Amino acid sequence: MNKPAVKTIKTQYGDIYDCVDFYKQPAFDHPLLKNHSFHFEMKPSSLAKRKRKQVSSEDEKPVHIGLIGGGCPVGTVPIRRVTKEDLIRERNASKVLSFADNTLGAHYAVVRTRASQNKFNGAGAVLSLHNPRVSGRQYSAARFMLQNGADTIQVGWRVDPTLYGDSKTRRFIRLDAGQSHCFNTRCPGFVHVRSDIPLDLVYPQISVPGKEVYVVQLYIDRDLVNGNWWLLVGDDNTQVGFWPKRIFTGLADMASYAEWGGEVFGPPGTPTPGMGNGAFTIDDTHFDSYFRNVEVIDDGGRNIDAYNTEPFADNNTKYKVFDLEHSSLRHLILYGGPPSG
Repeated sequence: MNKPAVKTIKTQYGDIYDCVDFYKQPAFDHPLLKNHSFHFEMKPSSLAKRKRKQVSSEDEKPVHIGLIGGGCPVGTVPIRRVTKEDLIRERNASKVLSFADNTLGAHYAVVRTRASQNKFNGAGAVLSLHNPRVSGRQYSAARFMLQNGADTIQVGWRVDPTLYGDSKTRRFIRLDAGQSHCFNTRCPGFVHVRSDIPLDLVYPQISVPGKEVYVVQLYIDRDLVNGNWWLLVGDDNTQVGFWPKRIFTGLADMASYAEWGGEVFGPPGTPTPGMGNGAFTIDDTHFDSYFRNVEVIDDGGRNIDAYNTEPFADNNTKYKVFDLEHSSLRHLILYGGPPSG
């Protein structure tokens, strides 16, 4: 699975990132991407404009992550090295593939778009960062997703020892399309263009309830010209890479469904971990885990607050979610819950 490296970078957390030639990255192992015209300086042709500057809490601190020393050389992209131990852990663990799988042991507390004729060219939010305690095969995540038919793409943060071999909070993406069902670059499909920003790097700062609130801004936006789906991160909407239109069936068109919220997993018959900050919400963003400035890009390419939504939790006694309109934080989602068992 590992590709030849032009350079290798080891992080302070022990991760090894190989700087792989852009044209040799895992994305291009996809059979539908064999004949492509992509290049490492690619940018979107046309994305919807953010309608206004994001409003934020005075107490929030945005977190920016990237590789030390400027990252990889120009023309290469950082790919986390897969070890034998990684493969053994994944083979021995049950994985939730998507929201629709309803896998035993998984729980969700999300806000979702209502069934309608709506079509979306993108979605996003600002997420507070947390590090819920997990062990064994448990995981806990905060993410949003876009879906059309069997195709889904997800973005967020995740604490998952099975996937990463540690219990740190990391950014992640997930793809479900055709034969591709995986996180980050574990299967072909996502075309990386940034040489300094990996998909799965550790977030070095984590919120402390009642004290510091650390956040990250994430978006998935569809190129209005060619239909590629771009991952944008940070308050400057840095373009990290994209999922090409040609690998999809449902998402070859616009998305028909979007959701934001928390997801946890514990093997059936065992306890489940905390969600978000590991506690029920108290209606205070200094303490609660949240998504704010929750928005979608509509079928006309307009960036709008996502208000035709509804909250859903598969188990309201374990995990809570609230769908709110806030005077300054706009569309606000509060979610979370303690460990069970």
